[in-house]
Amino acid sequence: TGGYVLHPVSGERVPVWIGDYVLGSYGTGAVMAVPAHDTRDFEFAQAFNLDIKWVVKPADGDLDQDEAFTDSGITINSGEFDGMETSKCKMAVTEKLKEIGKGGPKVTYKLRDWVFSRQRYWGEPIPIYFPVDF
Repeated sequence: TGGYVLHPVSGERVPVWIGDYVLGSYGTGAVMAVPAHDTRDFEFAQAFNLDIKWVVKPADGDLDQDEAFTDSGITINSGEFDGMETSKCKMAVTEKLKEIGKGGPKVTYKLRDWVFSRQRYWGEPIPIYFPVDF
């Protein structure tokens, strides 16, 4: 698009791209892609020759940059968070966002029911057994 947003912690400019490959059931809004650590984002970045910034490496062994690294590991290229284990880094980043007033921890629930609301005019499609004696 030619547009950019600012990364909430580092202040780096992050390019905005529009694509229809995001999961349809995820919801609406903007999603920050992480091509080095998500298979779909990695494929998108390779298809459009985008830069890939690696921020997690394996705890033991070398980083294979020919595919997305989707496991937990040790953070790299992450400023003050370098060297942290993935789970500890997630908590530290969440606390940092809360501290600078740009985010924080939040629990979001997704209700996945049988969508009875769509049946408002003719009733739910649930078979009901009525015993009838003749």
